[in-house]
Amino acid sequence: MSEPQENYSAEAEASSMDPHDWGRAMALAVTRLAEQLAPAESEDIHATLVGRDLHLKIRDDAAGVIITVSTSPVSGGSS
Repeated sequence: MSEPQENYSAEAEASSMDPHDWGRAMALAVTRLAEQLAPAESEDIHATLVGRDLHLKIRDDAAGVIITVSTSPVSGGSS
């Protein structure tokens, strides 16, 4: 019997409602997600995201939007 797998997520705030202004917040959320997934001594943390399905959620915030990027663990031990 296997234990339930944890999903990983990270978020960042964008101070604008205009999607053209969300690039830095998207990059920050993706980097925070990669930091959660990468081994401690990894030099290329973003390599852990290659081949994964990422899910994007955008929520209204008083000053703009909150961008959440999430992923599920890769089954079968491959990354």
